[in-house]
Amino acid sequence: MAAAPFDLITEAKRLVRFNTVTWGSNAECAVYVGALMRKIGLEVSYQENREGETLFMNVVGQAGRGKDPLLLATHLDTVSPGDPKLWTKTGGDPFRLTAKGDSLYGLGAADTKLDLLAKLLALGRIRRSEVKRPVLVLGTFGEESGLRGAARFCQGDLPRPSMALVGEPSELSLVTRHKGLVVLEVILKSRGLFRPDSGQWAVEALFQGRASHSSTPHLGENALQQSIAFMRDLRRKFTKVAVLSWEGGEGHNMIPASARLRFCLPDAPKRSFAPGAKRKIKSERVPAGWYSTLPWEKAAACLETAESLFGPLEKKRDKGFDPPHLTWNLTQMKESKEGWSLVFDVRPLPGQSLRAAIKNFEGKLWKRFGPPGADWQFRLERDNSPLDLDLKEPLVREARAALAAARIPLRITAKAGCSEAGLYARVGIPSVVIGPGRAKGNIHRPNESVSLKQVKAAVRFYEAFLERTCS
Repeated sequence: MAAAPFDLITEAKRLVRFNTVTWGSNAECAVYVGALMRKIGLEVSYQENREGETLFMNVVGQAGRGKDPLLLATHLDTVSPGDPKLWTKTGGDPFRLTAKGDSLYGLGAADTKLDLLAKLLALGRIRRSEVKRPVLVLGTFGEESGLRGAARFCQGDLPRPSMALVGEPSELSLVTRHKGLVVLEVILKSRGLFRPDSGQWAVEALFQGRASHSSTPHLGENALQQSIAFMRDLRRKFTKVAVLSWEGGEGHNMIPASARLRFCLPDAPKRSFAPGAKRKIKSERVPAGWYSTLPWEKAAACLETAESLFGPLEKKRDKGFDPPHLTWNLTQMKESKEGWSLVFDVRPLPGQSLRAAIKNFEGKLWKRFGPPGADWQFRLERDNSPLDLDLKEPLVREARAALAAARIPLRITAKAGCSEAGLYARVGIPSVVIGPGRAKGNIHRPNESVSLKQVKAAVRFYEAFLERTCS
């Protein structure tokens, strides 16, 4: 058994320092990981993907040659850090890995950069002459934005793996089932015009919620939902509402922690609006002129349609999951050149089809707004597969044995979120999810952390698994 090829904490600090927020290039980080892979004796290759002027890269380290390799997959990208001020454990810098006791804080610490280091440490401890079955270590881009890197890997010409361990924070529980993910986007293109009366007030309402992963919305507080409730109350009280801007959310897979709404009411005085515990109100006079307004009535209709179609699907229960039912959330409102977008995040249970609900969603909007085109558009932005692995699969047997050898208690569980494992399973690669760190109430929010003790336990597990399946 070879000695550790690198220092875990030193490399963890370097890896977290790379800004790999999912919509920006991860190329610099991938090249660095490639150098680390070469350090432990792996052959390195890259799979490039250009989106406009932005370069994204998978990095693949290979030990051994032949058919039916084992795949050790981990994504390098992260979600947006949000407000840096909320990263109190890292001094306001989400990219500065900070140790406090057994906890390591930083963006990507649990999701999932240190998992990659655990895999490399484990493989680095096994002599190359002992590797009798090929191993692929994969660091992907774009997991947080549609499993783009995993899809790129499946389209490549590398040998098709016969089994895969996919890194996600599971506290080293063995995840054999997880929900799917569907992302729907409605783009409202039509705008109105508003000309305020002399002395008219514009009101800006800032709503403060709490971020969480969108697969566990009960652990967060949706600021967009607060703003919608506020608007519904306005609609009951006043006859005319001119919405000048309305935005919130940083990605489909995050419960929005903040939302901003700016509007005018011709028939309401300035004193009509009071701040709340989680709402700040500012008012200012609007200069004379014409203002573009958003079609908020259509947005309300979209939300009501989603409630009518996805709400009833929550009745189906599976006690293996928390929450034990389908979840759906309005996670983003944003303005772009295309128009005003509303993004819905829907997570069905394994075996729960959304085909009819999605078709009906588009059909009902068609009836309300007319044919899509110049005024509005509908997109099925994402359709990620669930995971439902048979416990009799050899992969499960080997993983259980490796957990026992590493002195880690066996816990087989289900995951509320989705992962690359669902995509690999979809193309015929038996896959499980496992990794150090806690997901619930930890990832996709400030002060994300991972236990150093658990990372070291992950190294033992991967080492035991490699010894059983590849040595």
